[in-house]
Formats: sequence, C-alpha cells, structure tokens
Amino acid sequence: MENLILSLNIVCPVFLLIMLGWFLKKRGTMSEEFRAKATTLVFYWALPASLMKQVAESDIVSIFSLKFTLYSLFSVTAVFAATWFLAERLIKDKSQISAIVHGAFRSNFAYVGLPIIAMITGNENQTAAIMIITFVMPFYNILAILVFNHYSTDGRKLTLRQQLITIIKNPMIIGIALGLPFSLLHIPMPSILGTTLSNLGRLASPLGLLLIGAGLRWDSISEKWQGITLGAMMKVVFAPLIFTLLAIPLHFSMEELTALYVLHAVPSAVNSYVMTVKMGGDEETGAGIVMLSSLASVVTMTIGIFLLKQAGLI
Repeated sequence: MENLILSLNIVCPVFLLIMLGWFLKKRGTMSEEFRAKATTLVFYWALPASLMKQVAESDIVSIFSLKFTLYSLFSVTAVFAATWFLAERLIKDKSQISAIVHGAFRSNFAYVGLPIIAMITGNENQTAAIMIITFVMPFYNILAILVFNHYSTDGRKLTLRQQLITIIKNPMIIGIALGLPFSLLHIPMPSILGTTLSNLGRLASPLGLLLIGAGLRWDSISEKWQGITLGAMMKVVFAPLIFTLLAIPLHFSMEELTALYVLHAVPSAVNSYVMTVKMGGDEETGAGIVMLSSLASVVTMTIGIFLLKQAGLI
C-alpha cells in the first residue's frame, strides 16, 4: 500500500497540472496567444537553462555509460520499427502512418519525464536523464524525418543538410552544449549565473505541464480511432513493458532503469503533433495520440512505478 500511495503521489500531481492547463484554457486564462508565447519561453529559455545548469554541475565523463546510451537508442529504434511494421499491416489509411509512428516513439521526456524522475529519485541532478536528452532526443528528429519523408506527398521533404541544422538548432542541445565546458574542464559556475539559471529553469516543469494541458484536444480521440489507439498503446503500454523488462537483466543502476522506464512510459510529446503538422502528416491522428496517451499514462505509469517499487528496482 505504501508503494501504491507513493506511485500516486508521483504521477497524480503531474497530471493534475496538465488538467489544470486544460481547465485554464477553457476558462480563457490561457489563450492561444499566451500559449504560443509561453511555449517559446519554456522551449527556448527555461528548459535549456535547466539543462545547462545540470550538465555544468555533472561530471559528464564519469557518468557516461556506453551500454546505457546504446540501449536507449536501440529501444527507441525498435519501437519506431515495430510500430511502422504494424501500422502498415493494420491501418488502411496510409496517410495516418507517419503520425502513428511518430506519436508512438517520440516521448514527452523533457516536460513530463524530468519532473517524474526527480520525484522518483528525489534528486534534481539527473545524470541518466541528461544522457537521454543528449543522445536520444536528437535521434528522435532523425527517425521522424525518415518516416515523414517516406510518406510525404506535398513536397515537404528535408535534405540531409536541413536535417542536421534542425538537430543542431534544437534549444535543448544548445543548453547542453553551453554546459559542457564547465563539466569537462571542471570550471565552477559563477554563483550569479548559477542562481539565474536555477530560477529560470524552475519555470520549465510547472509551466510546461500547464501548456501541455492547454494544448489537448478531447474531440480528437473519436476521429481515426484505430490508428490513434495503436500509436498510444505502443507508447505507454507495450514500449515501457517490453524495454523495461529487457533492461532488468542488463544490471543498469536504479537511476538508469528509472530513466529508461520513464523514457518509454510518459505520453507522446506535444511537439510530435507540431512536427506532424509541419511535415504534412495526419493532424487529427497526431493530436489524438497525444491526447489518448496522456490519459492512459495516468493509469499505466502509476501501475508501472508501483510494480517497480515493489520489486525494489527503482
């Protein structure tokens, strides 16, 4: 019972903030204009500031794990390939497939995953999570461009040069890059800079969660439900179950196993919907996967964290 209550205490506050964001949008407090500007603040400033400080205060060389990094990349690639394989055989409307695949593998790790890991571990300096953000999140863009380019019918294909520029210009990658010199050269961060980054970074989690709620579309689930269900269930049921079980015999540390579980268990990223629209994918399917995976993960993550806590694995 203690672990069940702990699991609920970890998951429920996150999703209550998401639902509060939806409520505030319905009340008109979070208008589309405000949401757009606040998203820019979180994505381009608050989250990179938080990552820069975490990287700067970590010893990247000592925390780097090749096994952990390779397994993270392998698991995401496997979800990508398995979902694409299933979608080709189960979904008649091929225009949905790129959105289904994208929604199934692209995790809302930065906005939802980081605060959940912090609550599970009780540690804000999340070294395993930094490894995922450094290596897995840029890899998301490569996989996304691959599947969207394959199904593109309106000429919205990106060249290799454009793909590389997209990855390099990602604000989270820039934040990590700015923190690396402090970590690699063991340079202490000036107190003024560190405090400023901390204060700015604290905006990322609560505001990001509110923005996720403000962007949810309840009506999207009823449209094209088969593809939406496939993408959402791959995201929050099958991927965390399979790749957490496969990771256990590999003897990852508790922090690494926690990060791996959360990577796959959190719902589909809101920016997966944004990229789906920009790359010519099916808009309704993309929005529906974000919505359904967000709702389902309240249950699946609570159960998953409870079982892992009961087994003493996290």
